[in-house]
Amino acid sequence: MAFKNNYYAIALFLGFGLALSSAYAQEVEKQILITNVRVFDGVDTSLRSADVLVEGNLIRAVGSGLDKSATAVVIDGGGRVLSPGFVDAHTHMSLIAPFDQLENEYTGVYVGAAAGQMAEDMLMRGFTTVRDAGGASIGVQRAIEDGWFPGPRVFSSGAFLTQTSGHLDMADRTNPHHNVGGEHSHAQRIGHNTAVDGEAEMLAAARQNFRNGATLLKLATNGGISATYSPLDIDQFTDDELGAAAQVAETFGSYFMVHAYYDEAVSRAIDFGARSIEHGHLMTEDVIRKMAREDVYLVVEALMSNADAPPQFTADQREKFELAKSGFQEMIRLAKKHKRNIAFGSDVFLSREAYQLQAMEWLARAEIFSAEEIMRQATSIGADLIELSGPRNRYREGPLGVIRSGAYADLVLIDGEPLDDVSVLADPEKNLRLIMKDGVIYKNTL
Repeated sequence: MAFKNNYYAIALFLGFGLALSSAYAQEVEKQILITNVRVFDGVDTSLRSADVLVEGNLIRAVGSGLDKSATAVVIDGGGRVLSPGFVDAHTHMSLIAPFDQLENEYTGVYVGAAAGQMAEDMLMRGFTTVRDAGGASIGVQRAIEDGWFPGPRVFSSGAFLTQTSGHLDMADRTNPHHNVGGEHSHAQRIGHNTAVDGEAEMLAAARQNFRNGATLLKLATNGGISATYSPLDIDQFTDDELGAAAQVAETFGSYFMVHAYYDEAVSRAIDFGARSIEHGHLMTEDVIRKMAREDVYLVVEALMSNADAPPQFTADQREKFELAKSGFQEMIRLAKKHKRNIAFGSDVFLSREAYQLQAMEWLARAEIFSAEEIMRQATSIGADLIELSGPRNRYREGPLGVIRSGAYADLVLIDGEPLDDVSVLADPEKNLRLIMKDGVIYKNTL
């Protein structure tokens, strides 16, 4: 009798589940028609007056006189500009505090909770896709996918791969190396970084990142501005170590990006197959020409080009900041000369206040690029870069960063003329009137 009752209970549960699934399927298939908009498709910088029909999580059609269902939700865009959702190709969603604090003060639960709020904030700024360039972000990526909280699509590189005394090595100086009796740092244990020394450790760490759900790898081939122990100018990783990372990335059908500033570090990374260079502020023309030949992307943040060093920086960090800043303008001039694909990156971290500067990246880039260039950097170019992750890309139903039939329904409706003046995007609360990701409306103030 007990078995029979349990059987009925299971049957009822399964039936309820099927009913929910059916209802959900109907919800997914509902149509949303956005009318009376001027469409920036992510590629062509001329605006097209059109309607956009969304069905489920994809764009079904773009044009006029579209055939919609009787139950379609109709949204009048009021003649505003409709753009693909924005792509930030360089974020650090889990680096929520200075490195010494991450190492000594914050648990993994705290970091995850804070990163979840950062993710929602980014989505509300119109960033529907981000590439996380090192840190404990795989958990955030999965939590968003599982529906725990709203956020952008996250393409995570997983733990930042560094060498001992390299960029983002967060271990305490007093802690002996883990190969000579010491313990792994707290940052390493919760997934911020992995200090690797030697080919075998690189193979293991890179494979571990992909096992955990990374979509690509992130390595440092130079020191970093914010690094505690690493001079900016030193080349990092041996050829065997770089070759091991490249091998793992290729095996998993993906790619790796590198944090680098100087010619030698960039050039070596390209030789081993790196597909994007992060920063590159001190590169010369010869290496930029090499990037062009090998079709390597450049991801830059413009905020530092006219900003002061963060107040929490040490004297050493400030010195490195000013050195990198000094080469930025010339490097950008050369990158534009050689027609490098340049993606939008903000590289903000350290605090919630600092993360809010992501919206200021639009203003900083306007000092260097045209509004049309910036809009392409933050849509189709960023999406093209991100999609190099191949089979590790979880979003393969359609393209990202564009508005066309079959693309993902990631859309933002904008007050103002962003293709003439991107400054309107620096105030997303006021000027982003509708934000849609995956066919779901997260903001509508029309």
